[in-house]
Amino acid sequence: MTWPSISHLSSGELTASHAEGAAYYTATVYAYRGEHDRAFEWLDRAVVDHNQNLFTVASEPQFDRLHDDPRWLALLRRLGLAPEQLAKIEFKVSLPAEKVRE
Repeated sequence: MTWPSISHLSSGELTASHAEGAAYYTATVYAYRGEHDRAFEWLDRAVVDHNQNLFTVASEPQFDRLHDDPRWLALLRRLGLAPEQLAKIEFKVSLPAEKVRE
């Protein structure tokens, strides 16, 4: 399905026909439509369902409209994806030694 084909659906139609096992994607549609309360409701459901797509939530363009909402940072913290949480991750990269050419 494409965004234009589902973005016009009523809330009832959207949840009745597309929400089973698709809480994350249902949240993207509500966010796209500017329905922030409904988007967060479905994001919370996706967290409870351990939705496999949540790892992309911080970079999903459809959620850009939610970034100024205080619930956004709270959601990222629940997922361990808040900026201050990510900043604490230490990266130790070992590069292979260069071979000397003769």
